Amino acid sequence: MTDLPIQRHRTILDHLERVETARSVELATLLAVTRETIRNDISYLAGRGLLRQVYGGAVRIGLQEPDLQARLATNIEGKTRMARLAASLVPDGSRLALDCGSTTLVLARELRTHVGLKVWTNDIAIAQELGNSADVVLLGGTLALAQNITSGRDTTEMMAGYNVDTAFISLGGLSAAQGLTDFDREGFSLRNTMRSAAADCYFLADHGKFGRAAPLRWKSPQTARALICDREPPPEEQAMLTGIGLPLLLA
Repeated sequence: MTDLPIQRHRTILDHLERVETARSVELATLLAVTRETIRNDISYLAGRGLLRQVYGGAVRIGLQEPDLQARLATNIEGKTRMARLAASLVPDGSRLALDCGSTTLVLARELRTHVGLKVWTNDIAIAQELGNSADVVLLGGTLALAQNITSGRDTTEMMAGYNVDTAFISLGGLSAAQGLTDFDREGFSLRNTMRSAAADCYFLADHGKFGRAAPLRWKSPQTARALICDREPPPEEQAMLTGIGLPLLLA
């Protein structure tokens, strides 16, 4: 047992340097202390800018989702192939839920020639992209101006009131050890609600997500129809996908 707070804090920070993300229960076991003690330690360290506190654990400083402009400038060719494949799966007249993000924004551009679509999204750029060609419902909530999205409980509760044909959801990470993962709690809650509201669901992950583990883990990802990627994942990630029964579609 690590009794002194300063020793626990050093151990927590050293552990995050190695693994980048850690759950509270994992740290409590490592240090042989209660989860409440770990939560207090994480809050203390987060308050001093030494780590980032997330739901259920902590993340090493510097490991966070890149901003939208950076993501839009990355692998545009691969994301365009993925978007065209995804768009080919959408019949005219469909009701869609589109998660926020760079890949789904490219998908929105590919959907502009479809007829009779109705789209639910919390992404303002996606709403603007499809505003002239589809019936768009922009989910209400708190405006996150830096991301150009709406978020929060109101956004999730509004989405929960609808049924859609298909949801397209971007992943934060895809790793053999952690499975399919995501970054922030509020966005993760909305994406789970989109999946529940949809008769079909497709996950989207370009090769930049391979081997990457974000803090929040998807439960029962095999309930999605498939995972769309721009190239084959490494063998370890392919084995993980096979093990959970999630088909892979390559663009």
